[in-house]
Amino acid sequence: MRIVVIFLSVCVSSIASEDSSDKWPHWPAYQKTPLQEIRPQVWRAEEDVIDGWDWSLPPSVMPASNGLMAIQRCNNLHKDLTAFLEPLNLPMNQTVTLWIRWKELEPVEGVYRFDLLRERIEEAEKMGYHVVLRILCSATIFAPEWLDSYDIPYRTEHWKPHREIVNYDVASPAFHKRYLKLIHALGASGIPQMDRLQGAFLGYASPSYGDEGIGPHGVNPDDVPHVIERLNAWAGAFEGVEHKVFMGGLSDYGLNLGFGIRRGFVEMFLYHIPDESIGQQLDEAGYLWVDESASILRNSAFHGEENEEYEESWATSKSNFRFGPNTDSFVYRYFTSNLRLLQMRCNYVLYNSFSVLPEQMVWVGQSVGRTVENTPDIWCALRESYIRSSGAVKNFERWLYQRDTSGFETVPAVRIDHAIEMWMVENGKYYDYIARKGQRIGLAIDDRWCGNRPVDVAVKVTYFDEGSGTVRVRAGDQERSFVLRETGALKTATFFLYNVEFSAKNLEYDIVFEGLECEPTLSFVRVIRLDK
Repeated sequence: MRIVVIFLSVCVSSIASEDSSDKWPHWPAYQKTPLQEIRPQVWRAEEDVIDGWDWSLPPSVMPASNGLMAIQRCNNLHKDLTAFLEPLNLPMNQTVTLWIRWKELEPVEGVYRFDLLRERIEEAEKMGYHVVLRILCSATIFAPEWLDSYDIPYRTEHWKPHREIVNYDVASPAFHKRYLKLIHALGASGIPQMDRLQGAFLGYASPSYGDEGIGPHGVNPDDVPHVIERLNAWAGAFEGVEHKVFMGGLSDYGLNLGFGIRRGFVEMFLYHIPDESIGQQLDEAGYLWVDESASILRNSAFHGEENEEYEESWATSKSNFRFGPNTDSFVYRYFTSNLRLLQMRCNYVLYNSFSVLPEQMVWVGQSVGRTVENTPDIWCALRESYIRSSGAVKNFERWLYQRDTSGFETVPAVRIDHAIEMWMVENGKYYDYIARKGQRIGLAIDDRWCGNRPVDVAVKVTYFDEGSGTVRVRAGDQERSFVLRETGALKTATFFLYNVEFSAKNLEYDIVFEGLECEPTLSFVRVIRLDK
């Protein structure tokens, strides 16, 4: 459906935040669910209204082939994975990340143990896991001891974390030459072509664990000769499967080689707005939209995030209370970060080996890696936040779009406070609105999803039961309704529409919610294809 491009300004409603003891009432209390206990939300084949969120998909929905859910991590090349990995029966591509130190792969100069790496990948396949490889090279704790004999200087880091990491100067000829030999040997081993190896991390050096970045700090990596040589070495090693390589920082040269990228801070769910390199754009009215012509999306490259900082230790002085003084806000942060990484069209995400919102996590696993042509559902999270550099940022959308036009004006509603003052947020506006309110709220479906032909769908609308009266739902050429009863609760109504035509023609929207005696407050709308 065509997207309406007439924009009106909206007023920000002044809604008082909840009492500090109950700031995040619409999500369950913090609790870590082990992997083996995680289950998808049950699909219900009848129209109904339930309390809370609904992440269900039809049982026939399987994950996308390139959608990876990294839920286990192994950092020992000598560890048998068949005794480590848990067999899971979930509709997602469970993935193990192998954090392998250079010293394990090349304990003696010129003697490589790619036989052990091959064994680990084969063991993962036997257990039903995909593999993402992360070879750690630059820190002295990762590099082989025999490098000491070459008198390689150390890097001077641009910042110091709470732990001391010493890195070799990776630009020095002695280090650089032997690093390139390692990558050439990796290519010669045939491991890059193994089917179960789905990704390989190309980093640089950093004062934190993980060889973060892609080149020297503060310099365009594409202007640095030794960085270009590193990128070319990886391209040679992964010839024909360049899409498996993902960088720890942005390099246009690397993107042009077919490489992807992995950021690692979606826990701060409002960062990288806007960001042209990954297609994150803001229009004049503040709506966040995705430019799918960005090379990382256009070329279906590896596009990753990490949503993993949810252990209790993050709410301690040891971690400088990074996300607040306690875990009370963690589930909300996890919930919102999951929506954001899908809004960014990621095809890889690194999690903990547990979940604090397990049903949503399974839904993410069924969604990552999808395109508009093969996604089982499309959705719109009606919300608003405030970015220091850009002002209001409206909605997280995935091929279902809400826009204000004349007669369809909305205001942000239901304020949720942040647990901390995030640096990218506008000063004094450390909160999100997680819904939009209006007499009539209109949404448009991306034409590519249903192809302007009749389809069978389920429509799920998550709303706040505020006010009283009937809300009429017009979806394509059909109508349904639900009733507001002033309970104040968060609810989800489900409607099944058969042979419905989403072709607005002269109308502005494919789906319209209209309050007959009230103003509906909508938080999340999802449209799900029902395959015969």
